[in-house]
Amino acid sequence: MPIQSANPPQLHTWENWTAGLNQQAGRGAIGDDEQWWNENLFAIGSGNLRSCWGPSPAIYTAPAGIRILRMFFGFIGDITPQNGAPPPGAYGWMFLSDGTIDQVDLDTHDVVHVGGSGHQVWNPIAPQYWASAKVWRPRFIGAVSGQGGGVLFGSPEPALGGTVGGLYAWDGATLSSPGDPAPDWLTDALEVSPGVPFTMPIGLPGIYAMEVYNSRLFVAGKDVISFSAPSNGADFSTTDGGGSFGYFGDKLTYSYMDLAASAGYLFVYGDSSIDMINQVQLIGSGTPEAPFTTNLSYTNVDPQVGQRFPRPVGRIGRYMQMFNGAGIFELRGGETREIGQKTTNIFDTLVIPKTAADATATPPLYYPTMAPATMFGFRVLLCNGRFTDIYGQTRNLLLMWHPRQGAEFWSIATQGVQLTHIGSYEQDSVIRPYGTDSTNLFQLFAQPDPAILKILSTKFIRGQGLDQLTVKNWKRVFLDFADNDGRGVNFIGGFSTRGGGIPGGTQEVSFNIATAPVLGTGVSNTPRPTSSEPYPIQASGISGAIDMQSLSPDFTIERLHVMLESRVLWGA
Repeated sequence: MPIQSANPPQLHTWENWTAGLNQQAGRGAIGDDEQWWNENLFAIGSGNLRSCWGPSPAIYTAPAGIRILRMFFGFIGDITPQNGAPPPGAYGWMFLSDGTIDQVDLDTHDVVHVGGSGHQVWNPIAPQYWASAKVWRPRFIGAVSGQGGGVLFGSPEPALGGTVGGLYAWDGATLSSPGDPAPDWLTDALEVSPGVPFTMPIGLPGIYAMEVYNSRLFVAGKDVISFSAPSNGADFSTTDGGGSFGYFGDKLTYSYMDLAASAGYLFVYGDSSIDMINQVQLIGSGTPEAPFTTNLSYTNVDPQVGQRFPRPVGRIGRYMQMFNGAGIFELRGGETREIGQKTTNIFDTLVIPKTAADATATPPLYYPTMAPATMFGFRVLLCNGRFTDIYGQTRNLLLMWHPRQGAEFWSIATQGVQLTHIGSYEQDSVIRPYGTDSTNLFQLFAQPDPAILKILSTKFIRGQGLDQLTVKNWKRVFLDFADNDGRGVNFIGGFSTRGGGIPGGTQEVSFNIATAPVLGTGVSNTPRPTSSEPYPIQASGISGAIDMQSLSPDFTIERLHVMLESRVLWGA
């Protein structure tokens, strides 16, 4: 006679949303609280799963037939009152496919063509599109004309005497090109000799990446690093304390990818390794008998983990994150660790350009990029790329890492556009993310969006102990949720079962809050509409899972429950 249960009702509840996504294990083997798929749902805390917002309207559009290939963000203070803060003056620099750069004010949306309309500044080489932009310093209080601040633009110089590429300096109004007199804000008003200014350098290696470290400009080429004299980003002469050195060894396979300063060190990211520069010291007196010389320490941090792609590493505080062929890694305290295990099934489908034709196709393939962001009061890392999802669709996804102390986790986001590049602007410790579809610039996660699909898929739960092999009758699904903006909330989806010799299947489930005003929309003393709704189901099987989706603009899921009865031990 089969072993029968006493039919006590059981309730399984999902509310620990910070368990996050698990695309490493099989759907029936992930943790009970983990999500098999979580798209555009942000776990603020237990019982608080908030819908992600969508992008702003386009704040900049590239000229017809021109694409945005790279973009960088920063503040140079050229138009911001000296005792004030942006807006205006928070900038994005759009590196365009015709070699020009457009400066976009992120708040006013004003556009300035760097060097004038049609002036070529950088050298776009497909598919890598090597380039860098680095704020040397913002304008400072007390600055006089010509001693304010500015940003440096760099890209590889043409091999055969072209006219674009190399190192440029820009203060918001004046562009200094290679060979031009260098601006005072870059040289600290120093001169070669009285009345003879320093000129913008020519022939720097690369430029693949730049970083300001120890009051010097460091520039990386393919396998060479150059550094300027102290406080003078235009002077790379050895007699003044500048210099260059090439790479020796076998840990750098083919190229440097990025330079990033943190915690008193300059980290040098190669394609397959990480090195470190520190203890930069200027010795000598600057006389012919004792010329200035720079000593520094160059050591290896990790011989096998690096940054695979020619794009900036991610940064969360003083820790840095890397994309490479083995997954997503983090450098923390001089030690690398893999952080992307829970995204394995997604990351392994990453599509990248392998030829110039790939990068110039329509639509173009693109390298993955990383950017930190502040969302709902939390810092997260966005990892943008083209991946294949669990439904077999290859599309643009943002892998979102939540670095909560002691409880880090992952989720997925999209923005309704095919983002080819992302970046961010930080001010007052708030980090605003931006993205481009190669034509338009958007602020990401800027407003509630009824066009962004939100998806939640749970584990195939089956219980503990003997319950793992017990056929169950699944009775009801309950959802506790709230409408955050008054336009109503609607979920549709299904409950699926499998196992136990019973034909599996999917039964529809749906939940709804009708349109209603909420507090803050002009209706005083109106509480936020909430609902705790049951939905009856009739299903049998060893395990069961819920898949739900919604296009509602802004809501919070508190809890999701399923009620069941254990019936008979399978095979007894």
